[in-house]
Order: sequence, then C-alpha cells, then structure tokens
Amino acid sequence: MRRLAREPLVHFVLLGVLLFAVYDVVNEDDALDPQSRVIEVDRETLINFLQYRSAAFEPGYFEAQYDALSEEQRAELARSYVREEAMAREAMALGLEENDYVIRRRLVQKIEYLVADTDIEPEPPTEDDLRAYFEEHRADFSLPAEYTFTHVFADAEIDRAGGPQAHARALLARLRADGANFNDAPSYGDRFPYQLNYVRQNLRPIADVFGPEFAAALDAMTPDETWQGPVMSRFGAHLVLLTDREQAREPSFEEVRAQVASAVLEDRRTNTREVLLDELVDQYDVRYAEGIPEP
Repeated sequence: MRRLAREPLVHFVLLGVLLFAVYDVVNEDDALDPQSRVIEVDRETLINFLQYRSAAFEPGYFEAQYDALSEEQRAELARSYVREEAMAREAMALGLEENDYVIRRRLVQKIEYLVADTDIEPEPPTEDDLRAYFEEHRADFSLPAEYTFTHVFADAEIDRAGGPQAHARALLARLRADGANFNDAPSYGDRFPYQLNYVRQNLRPIADVFGPEFAAALDAMTPDETWQGPVMSRFGAHLVLLTDREQAREPSFEEVRAQVASAVLEDRRTNTREVLLDELVDQYDVRYAEGIPEP
C-alpha cells in the first residue's frame, strides 16, 4: 500500500479527483452552458491547429500538408486537437488561467498585435512637417564616424613563445619591411574567424566583432599608410592599417529626407496605437486607492 502511494500515476489520478471536486464546489449553483461541451472538428480547424502547433502561419503550406495526410494521420491529428481543446476548456472552467502571469502576458500581447495590425495609414507628412521634425530631432539623424581599415591577426589560441603580442611584433616588422599594403593582409598572420577588410564601418559593429577595447584603440589611431599595433581583442593581437576615418557629422536635411519621412510615419502610427489603447482603457471604471497617483 505504501509503495502504491508513492506511484506518480496515483498522484496524478488523485490530483484529477481533487480538481473535479473543486470544480463541483465552485460551480454548484452555476449550470454549464451545453454548447460549451460541443467541440466541432472540421478541415479549417485542423489546419489552424497545425499552424499553431508549428508556430508558423502559412495557410497555403499547411493546407497542402493537411491534404497530403492519410486518413489515419488525419484521425490522429483530430484526436490530438480534441484532447487539447478539451483540456483547455476544462482549465478555463476551473479558473486555472487566473493569476497566471505568463497567460496574462500572452493575452496582452495578442491585443497589442491586434492594435499594431490595425489598418490605419497615417496622413502623409508635408514638406514643412518633415523639415520641422528634422530640426526637432537632429541628433537622431547624426552620422557616426566611419573607419576603413584592414588587419593582420595573431591568434591567442596558438601556443607561441612570448604569446600573441610577441608574434604580432615580429609580423609588424615583416609588414613594414615588405611595404605591405591594404590588399596584402591575407598573406600574413593567422586565420581570423571574421573578415579582414572593413570599409566605412562605424564603431558599433566593430566593437561587436572585436570587443570594446579594440574599438577604443582604433578610435584613438590616426589614419596612416603605416601598420600600427599590436592591438588586443578577445581573439588575440592585431596589426592595423587604418587608411581613412570619416568624422561624425550632422547631415543636411536632403541627405536623410527618406529616413525622416519613415520616422514621421512611424511616430504617427505609434500615436494612433496609443490613442486606441487609451480608448480601450476608457471603457473601464478605474478606481485608484488613496495614495496611488492617477496617471
């Protein structure tokens, strides 16, 4: 008997009995709607079930996939759908979704998606609107500094006397003695996991590849036809040939007019979504307790 009490299946059955007991108590005076016990299964329902189960929403693809199923496979699909639908309805009838923040967030996200997909195209901005927006948000359209460089790599994973920096210094002497130029970099050093040449690249993607210390060292360099370094990264040591740097600057309106137009339209879409959500909230009687400031 004690061994039986320890069996997981027994625990599962007892939990089920308990859930139904709670359900009977909670719904003692609340008759169930007979329609809630009806589960309709048709082709469209099963195709939707396939899509949700795969987390991919491509109706044409899943219609073809459904049509390709055998009778036995369709029966198994229907069985899976009915079981899931029955469990979902029982869970909701028992109120199991209450106080579940994961479910709450999913429901909120669905409303957000519905609002975001609202087919309300904002009014096209006039030229004056665009120029006014540009003047107000100039900093948002500033162009960062851009760097053009190549590098030769000494891999820290390779065991060498003196480490990667000593090897890099030896490579530096060779590069300068050979008069190596921008296109010669692949002939020297170790294999680098990413690209060697970077043309008019700003510091953010450079830091993503090499790390912030390398990016800071590059920013401190003066463009020159001479190889510089070694500069350390998370991979090892690098010798750098920095040939050009375009300083950060604020562009003219004409240079970024298309970006300004996109930003204005997105702002207007965002404002429309905010209005729709505010209208949704206005349908509720919101009461704030003492000490809670009203937004």
